[in-house]
Amino acid sequence: MTLASPLRLPLLGALLGLHLAAPAAPVRFDTTPRAGQHQRQSIDMQMAMTMRAEAGPEATEAQRAKIAQTAAQMSQAGPVKMAMRMQQTLKVGAADADGWLPLTVSVAHQGGSMEVGGQATPLPQVQAANVSFSARFNPKDFGFELRQFDGGSPEVNALMGQQGQAMIGEALQLYKALAERPLQVGDSVEVPLTMALPMPLPGGAGAMQGRLRYTLARVAQGVAHFDLDMDLKMDISAPLPKPAASAASSAEADPVDAADTPPQTLQMTATGSGKGTSSLRLSDRLPLAHRLAMAMKLTMNGPDNGRMFIDMDMRMQSKGESLAKPAAKKKKAS
Repeated sequence: MTLASPLRLPLLGALLGLHLAAPAAPVRFDTTPRAGQHQRQSIDMQMAMTMRAEAGPEATEAQRAKIAQTAAQMSQAGPVKMAMRMQQTLKVGAADADGWLPLTVSVAHQGGSMEVGGQATPLPQVQAANVSFSARFNPKDFGFELRQFDGGSPEVNALMGQQGQAMIGEALQLYKALAERPLQVGDSVEVPLTMALPMPLPGGAGAMQGRLRYTLARVAQGVAHFDLDMDLKMDISAPLPKPAASAASSAEADPVDAADTPPQTLQMTATGSGKGTSSLRLSDRLPLAHRLAMAMKLTMNGPDNGRMFIDMDMRMQSKGESLAKPAAKKKKAS
């Protein structure tokens, strides 16, 4: 989720620049990046999260007492609220001799705040939280090559090294298919959201699957307006490392029993849905505004026979602006 929030949804908005001609008739998507595009999205996110814990059916009395104490602390603390601001910039350079376009995408965090137990704390602007990548794109066949990714941590860099090429390349191939389908007002297209979510634990695995549906509502004054509808599902299972034992307890432990002890796992499932609107300027494929309200329910089964239930409401708004320099006007001959 951490990767998906700052990168995946804003990336969809940045790359899904739409060019619609003749709005009275069925039209086609033209999602191909163009040389000279230089756009910035200012993004505001607000999130409220309520958590509660309960004991599972196999919990011991000691585990139930500990979980009840945790549940009481969560109830007293109330919802956790967070606000975050960031900027995303997309820049496309001139084509090389083979027709490939260089492009860069960067996401810069600009701080925010977190509220726990009614106490608000500012979030610092940490340079390590900023991410960017450079790549090249072939508009002839939607080929894509990730050249370099600079993330805030070695884990994020490793993740993008493993999945970035496939993730972004898959999105571009989808946009190629969208360009072949004519649309008119009332028609919809769906953008699949699929991402493997490796956990930072040995053997961790999981996936997020969902869809983001764009329904063309109207075209007015050179701007296409869309209604958005989103569904998400997530399923993660990861074995947890065994806690380190002291030398004395290790000496007393039965090695056979230790070997037969099944590994503990962390299991997490989530479902979510959201609705919103999006507007895009047709002349330069600029996402002018994007609003999305999403609700998610998450269930997590921990290793100590405890269950945690999280209800999360998130709202995201973005505003776009073009940073491209206007073409110089030719001087009239005197």
